[in-house]
Amino acid sequence: MTTARTFRMHSAVLAIVLLGFIAPPATAQPIRGGFLYTLANFTGPLTRNFSRVSVDTARSETYVLYQNNVTVFNDAGMEVYQFGDDLDLGQILDVAVDEEGDILLLAYKESQGTSITRCNYRGEPISRIVLRNLPRGLSDFSPNRMVSKGGKFYLASTFGLQAVTADRDGNFQKGYDLFSVLDLEEKDRGSVEISGFSVDREGNILFTVPVLFRAYSLSPDGKVSYFGQPGGAAGRFNIAAGIVRDRRGNYLIVDKLKCAILVFDRNFKFVTQFGNRGYRPGELIAPGEIAIDSRDRVYVIQAGRRGVSVYALSYE
Repeated sequence: MTTARTFRMHSAVLAIVLLGFIAPPATAQPIRGGFLYTLANFTGPLTRNFSRVSVDTARSETYVLYQNNVTVFNDAGMEVYQFGDDLDLGQILDVAVDEEGDILLLAYKESQGTSITRCNYRGEPISRIVLRNLPRGLSDFSPNRMVSKGGKFYLASTFGLQAVTADRDGNFQKGYDLFSVLDLEEKDRGSVEISGFSVDREGNILFTVPVLFRAYSLSPDGKVSYFGQPGGAAGRFNIAAGIVRDRRGNYLIVDKLKCAILVFDRNFKFVTQFGNRGYRPGELIAPGEIAIDSRDRVYVIQAGRRGVSVYALSYE
């Protein structure tokens, strides 16, 4: 009897072990992106197509540029102020906020070219900043993207495949020919452009190149790292767009076709993704640009008059 009971107990334990081996219990993802809300005013969510979004991490405000109008949102995602349509700046291309809280507008005007207008918190122009001392190879540099971080400007021409850093007064510091960084052939010039553009806490310039299915990190000393492969499988890119890094060093890349945000660790290993195509809250339609604040809240713009969706990252 004892032998039979022991045999049955061993058999049961073996069955449990085998069952666990064949079908292990599902484990939680180490990073999750939970939908919070869509940026809104008192009439409801703001339904806008593609725009530019910038986060003032020091003051927990969000700035959205849409059709030459800048809308300011508070920490709860509600509109508090807007300006820009009455400014004689030409076409406003991008918006940022510096450490002092001044609002920076990158704009192109036919009579003046591209320059940066510094505004106070009301959006009233204070001064105009023009890039100075550009080297011969960058004399025709015409940026359409801008980041302000650490007291300097990071500017990029997405079509010209060029990037420049300048001090807060516009004096040239460094220039990068991204065409050579990408190791392209001359026949590719004019047919390749970068998409997402941001700068992480370490001063690395982050960008994506959709036609190459890659995300890149360009260090201040010019060293390049990249990752990405084409395909529909998890961790592969269809159409890579916006890119940022969170506080833990993870890379978040928007995939426009997958309608998702893909997350990679600091070693470029795929971790997870969140978001999917749809019109319900938290779902996305052709997402593009992305921004992140100091609390790891993620701001994603999209098409289909879906506005800016906000997610919160959580970690196991």
